[in-house]
Amino acid sequence: MPPPFRNLQRPLDLQSAYAELARHGLAGERLDDTLRGLTASTARTLNIERVGLWALTAQHTRLECVDLYELSPDRHSDGIRLQVEDYPQYFRALGAGDPIVADDAMKHPASHELTDDYLLHNGISALINSPIHAAGEVQGVLSIERVGPHSAWTSIERLFAHAVAGLVSIALLHDQLSVNRKALRDAELLRDALFNGVRDAILISDAGTGEIIDANEQAERLFGRRVEDLLGALQSELWDSVNARDICELCTGLARDGGAQALRGEVLCRDRLPIPVEISNRIIDLGKGRRFVQGVFRELAATGDETISD
Repeated sequence: MPPPFRNLQRPLDLQSAYAELARHGLAGERLDDTLRGLTASTARTLNIERVGLWALTAQHTRLECVDLYELSPDRHSDGIRLQVEDYPQYFRALGAGDPIVADDAMKHPASHELTDDYLLHNGISALINSPIHAAGEVQGVLSIERVGPHSAWTSIERLFAHAVAGLVSIALLHDQLSVNRKALRDAELLRDALFNGVRDAILISDAGTGEIIDANEQAERLFGRRVEDLLGALQSELWDSVNARDICELCTGLARDGGAQALRGEVLCRDRLPIPVEISNRIIDLGKGRRFVQGVFRELAATGDETISD
């Protein structure tokens, strides 16, 4: 359970309460636990009956409650939805990115549309809606809702509400970074399995210059060079002069037309001896002018009629 907080009376209380909230509210490993801790701790700190976190859908057509904490029953719930088309003035104010501070929520121009469907139904008299920003735009809102007689929000209450919304944004960022790190680890494992787990030598080269930017372990064995020595070299340096023109034309055609092509030829190992290979090249287009050639080199038997088995 989140730690108890005393009610805010002075700026010093705000500072200490925020520090406590930051320490405890961001300690959970799961994002859901973190958000539930923040709503509950905020309600206790402000002695406010209802604190909710709402998320805009990807299409920004509705606002959906992902966690609502009610102080008196000590209860979490979710699932309430507000459609943009039903409350245009409210969503227009929310989209502006500024906090909505309504001392009398039923009369405030940004929130009065919510009166019949939401405010009266839940006994809400006043609210603070602080936008939650992520990726440079409004992604949701922290809603602090007073139940019972309405009264003006103090400056400390307003500041604390905005500070908590900032903590939510930080929690979302941390979660996204965690997801990205895991995705990167998974991608690296997949790359290693696909890149180094095959029997063929693979070179990745810049489509415009032919400069090698990546190579797998099998390329070390085929060319007799360390990966570090292959990087920065030109693919043309590795080809036997007899085949160089054909392979250069192949790569030029790939860079121009895309697709994939293959041929047989010879490459040079460290001692300059030619090794017969089957070369399969295909273009990799990452957009924005970034184009690369993936070259797969399969060593052939000396007769050129069959591949050499591992």
